[in-house]
Amino acid sequence: MKTVALISSLTFVVIFGTILVTSGMLGQTVRTQQQLAALQARPDRGGKDDRIYTPIAEERDRVQRQRELLGAARLQREVEEKRIDQVQQKLAAMIDTLAALQKRYDVTRDREAARLAKVYGAMKPAKAAPILSTLDLETVLQVMRGLKARQAARILSAMDPRLAAEISRRLSDPEGSS
Repeated sequence: MKTVALISSLTFVVIFGTILVTSGMLGQTVRTQQQLAALQARPDRGGKDDRIYTPIAEERDRVQRQRELLGAARLQREVEEKRIDQVQQKLAAMIDTLAALQKRYDVTRDREAARLAKVYGAMKPAKAAPILSTLDLETVLQVMRGLKARQAARILSAMDPRLAAEISRRLSDPEGSS
């Protein structure tokens, strides 16, 4: 029973205190509004008040101009962001197209290298070596990778030693080139 009475008393104090604080704030707000209305209702502010209101009006105009500039800058930024998004989408589409073309090229290159490897593998090493020596190094590497080790060794032995060494070095490189 004492607990209920204590809680009731505390609740009353809190509610009554809130009402007092709120009424004080409302009274202050009403007085401030009345003072502002009285100042605005004056037809002639006199020289002293003009020194206060003129800078405020100028500041308000400056702030309004800044808001307008910020709004225009925001719109410009949004337009630029949309344009950048469009360019990024086009670039992504181009990258996808290039990746597909690269894959198709790789497949074709590998198929052609395998076909050339069969052709050069069927030739005698003494005949294949001079022909391979005239091709670009990447093509030679592709062909040599497609040959059996024994065939590749015979062709390398028939080549110029410097070229054979470079081909051997590049074939032994795990990344396939250096």
